[in-house]
Amino acid sequence: MESRAALIAAAREFNRGRYFEAHEVLEAALDDLPDEQWALFIGLIQVAVGYHKVTQQLWDGAARMLGLGLEKLDELGPDSGGVDLVNLRERARRDRDALAARSFAPEVFVRHPPRLRPRPIGTKFKYGPG
Repeated sequence: MESRAALIAAAREFNRGRYFEAHEVLEAALDDLPDEQWALFIGLIQVAVGYHKVTQQLWDGAARMLGLGLEKLDELGPDSGGVDLVNLRERARRDRDALAARSFAPEVFVRHPPRLRPRPIGTKFKYGPG
């Protein structure tokens, strides 16, 4: 699957709350991925796994995976690969910190889930640092 198509398919799953499935879509695209997109996809996979762990109430594992994903995504520009990383990183960071502080509110998470937002087609995409 082409990387843009994989990002769109993963966003559809992610935004439906199907974080494990989003991770699977991204993981399936890794074999054909150019090197410059590797950090983006691995970071998104780790964030998706973190949110899957949230749905399983595995709080420590969720915080760990969100943190690992953020380490990779923090190295990238604000819309690296055509994905709005600014809002995703802010949300993942807030959730990771709340999980670590034991102040995470699952009911708020359910009402206001995180979103993976690809940029519209026609936007110039850049990979790597901003």
